[in-house]
Amino acid sequence: MNTNLAIQQQYVRTQLRRITIAVIALCAVWLIFSIRPVHAAQAGDTVTYNNNIIATYTNSNTVTYHPSEDSNQNYKWLNYLLSKSGKLTINIPSGSDFHINGPLIPTSNKTINATGSTITMKPNTYVMMTNPTKAIKNLTIKGGTWRSPDDGGRKGSMFQFAFASNITLDGIDVNANFSGHSIEIIACSNVTIKNCTVRAIGSNPKNCKEEQIQIDVSTKATAPKVAAYGAKYVKGQTCKNIKIINNTVYGARAIGVNYHASCPSKYHKNIVIKNNVLHSTTSEAIQFFNVINGTISGNKIRTDATRKTDNASYTIAVHIQNNGKAPAAMKSSVITVKNNLIYGNRNGIYVKGYSTSGRFGKVKVTKNTVYCKKGKANCIDQTRGSCRSFKVTANKKHKWTKSTDIQVNLA
Repeated sequence: MNTNLAIQQQYVRTQLRRITIAVIALCAVWLIFSIRPVHAAQAGDTVTYNNNIIATYTNSNTVTYHPSEDSNQNYKWLNYLLSKSGKLTINIPSGSDFHINGPLIPTSNKTINATGSTITMKPNTYVMMTNPTKAIKNLTIKGGTWRSPDDGGRKGSMFQFAFASNITLDGIDVNANFSGHSIEIIACSNVTIKNCTVRAIGSNPKNCKEEQIQIDVSTKATAPKVAAYGAKYVKGQTCKNIKIINNTVYGARAIGVNYHASCPSKYHKNIVIKNNVLHSTTSEAIQFFNVINGTISGNKIRTDATRKTDNASYTIAVHIQNNGKAPAAMKSSVITVKNNLIYGNRNGIYVKGYSTSGRFGKVKVTKNTVYCKKGKANCIDQTRGSCRSFKVTANKKHKWTKSTDIQVNLA
């Protein structure tokens, strides 16, 4: 009996080994035939979302979007495309006019080509924003007319980018209320805003100081939406390598490079404002605060701001200022203001360092044509001791009078 049992057990073990080997062999064959190279999408392939065809590929990384008459579908469909991994260009057909029921939240390596189309956002929200925890890179928005349905325009931000890099806005047409921001850049690097039409609409509060293009420091006060992601994102992080080129901007303040009193020693780096037409109504045309290395050149600049009971510094056309202790890099910093046409009230160009520790390095003001309502002597000035080197050369200074031929008017 024991011998027969042993033989049976040996037979069972042998059969189990054979079955195991056969299963392994079958699995190997299945893997060989099932694991094939993943082919890139080809022209004509479609993208579906909940059984809806939402886009068609024109090549391996470009799709043409199919807008819906349903704003909620557009919101979901576009964000689905924007959430895809890898590089993707989304072409929105020229002539499209549709609504989205929520903000677009792009991920890295995306391009939206919206030239010739009109996109209207949900009331009282962003048209586009980034998640600071994702630190997205390589985003381009080309063209498009971007609008809010809010009465008098949005009083918050239309586009908000936080902790992002390699961002380009090219040829967009966007507006916000005078009290809002069309474009807000928070703690970002390598951002270019070019060829855009940016305009404030609605009512303009008296003495309003809000800028249509805002280059911002990240604090709880200046970036409350960013603060919602955690305290580590609002510790005074600043921007660097920002270019604002060949735009027309109209607002209470056209461009603001911002600081906040909670972190006066935080500084932006490498800010360029070039070849723009800038017209402000109730504040400076350019606020250029806490910047290490910057250029303001080739612009046409005007502010209509007046102050009777408030600080007259808000009536300066180009206001350059340091507000707290500057880092060591400020000693070698160069701020250049050249080849601009400027119309200001108290001053055309004014430079101020609030303390010895906040002094500028070199500031060069050259070949500008400046008109000032307070007279030629106030066209270009500084607070004494603000700069280690303050060079003012080859500028043309004029009193701005009723007979002045004003070449900047975006009103």
